[in-house]
Amino acid sequence: MILSAAIILRVLVLASGAVSFHSDEAIVGLMARHINAGLPIPTFFYGQVYMGSLDPLLISVMFRVLGDSVQTIHITESLLYLLIIVTTVLLARRLSGRRWIAIAAGLLVALPPVVLTLYTTMTLGGYGETLLFGNLILLIGYDVTGERENSLWRWALLGLITGVGWWTDGLIVVYAFPVVLFGLRRASLRHWYRYGVAALLFVIGGAPWWIYNLTHQWEALHWLIGGLQSDSGVSFSIGDRALGLIFVGLPAAIGIRYSWTAQYWAGLLSALVITVYLIALAYGIRMALSRRKRGARQADRIETTQTQHSIRFVMVALGSFALIFVVSAFGSDATGRYMTPLIPTLSILLAMFGYALQRVSRVLAYGVIGGLLIFGLVGSFAAMSTIPPGITSQFDPINDFRNDSDQAVIDFLLAHHGTRGYGTYWVEFRLAYLSHEQVILDAWLPNKASLLYTPLDRRYPPYTQAVAAADRPVYVTANVPALDAIIAARFEQASITYQKQRIGSYMVFYDLSQKVTPDALGLDALGH
Repeated sequence: MILSAAIILRVLVLASGAVSFHSDEAIVGLMARHINAGLPIPTFFYGQVYMGSLDPLLISVMFRVLGDSVQTIHITESLLYLLIIVTTVLLARRLSGRRWIAIAAGLLVALPPVVLTLYTTMTLGGYGETLLFGNLILLIGYDVTGERENSLWRWALLGLITGVGWWTDGLIVVYAFPVVLFGLRRASLRHWYRYGVAALLFVIGGAPWWIYNLTHQWEALHWLIGGLQSDSGVSFSIGDRALGLIFVGLPAAIGIRYSWTAQYWAGLLSALVITVYLIALAYGIRMALSRRKRGARQADRIETTQTQHSIRFVMVALGSFALIFVVSAFGSDATGRYMTPLIPTLSILLAMFGYALQRVSRVLAYGVIGGLLIFGLVGSFAAMSTIPPGITSQFDPINDFRNDSDQAVIDFLLAHHGTRGYGTYWVEFRLAYLSHEQVILDAWLPNKASLLYTPLDRRYPPYTQAVAAADRPVYVTANVPALDAIIAARFEQASITYQKQRIGSYMVFYDLSQKVTPDALGLDALGH
């Protein structure tokens, strides 16, 4: 029932055309294609030193089965999402021992806030795997820090999954940290060899990360310490991150705000949803801190103790996330993607809260869970029906242009011998993937309204080299009219004749009288 609900919603999301295809996702597709072509498997996402290449590896396998296409990418991510739901159900059942709680938690993840739908439909390089590994870490971690602490194979599996997760995305620490905290209360030297096995398997699982860093001056570690700040050029204090978590991140995680906009789409209904979550959190805190009542029946004492133990584990997981978010580089981006680990855990807490409500009123319990499910569905359908922007990972409307004209611009470039040239980041990789790399551009043009250019956009050196060897490169922009005007003016100042053609959101400058690079025109220094 739970998986069927998730599949139906996912089919509707994909059929709606609300999820657009952008360059971040195109890079993952290109990496998968290159892996299948026999090129060396990259350690990380092209052009950066974090987020391992596990997701492209999985997609490369699916390409061999279903063919190389955007649809195959989305199917791969959707299959990962179904596994996230399954592991959420298993975790909820393991923590609570209650089928009702397991079903409720599974449904809340199957019909989730839109931010989870977004980042489990499209890929930015490993969030689906991170959520799946995270659920497994919590599931196994709960066992080895409790009654199954002597299970050597569980310790080994915990270390291996955490290691692979560490390579895939450093965000995995939000799952590993609460397991460590919860385990400290039962730590014992007599388990030293179990800890050693877990540590060894952690290193083996994360071997690509360790090998790269040992040979590259620990670049990935330096990025995890402060990379998001350096990428954005803005430094965020702990206070800034805390405010971002409360007023930007959490509203996206509970579904009252879409991650790509600042407004609360639900209006006054948002207050009701916030109230439900606050009461559930208060219930969790009260249960985690409460003590057993004296004089209670033994069966009641055992049940209360088990409930408190599991709720404490959930609350430690939620508290650990908040702590890591505000003290780490992840806190510099509260837009939504880093909030996704909260959703399965919050869903389990809500399910536990709903189960407890049955002692007051069964109607109230079903009403709370059912109301949240309906709210999630309404949010999804509202996003699907509002195109543009639809369901998008783009926060800047300038870069959120639709895919309607992609094939037309590819056909135009092929017809006019414009297969090599310069473009923006959001043009380059998208067209490279969709054209099966017949069109190769070098992201040497700014893509923001501020016209600020970042060298990090030039993520794949072979494309840069291919364009450098071209005789008459074209210039391709999209949805940045100020840049179009400057390019035209700079061509005229340099006495370069050209032709231009608008195709949907794209602008193509072609048939240049001579070769000229963006730096020669000063286009890479406009925003400084």
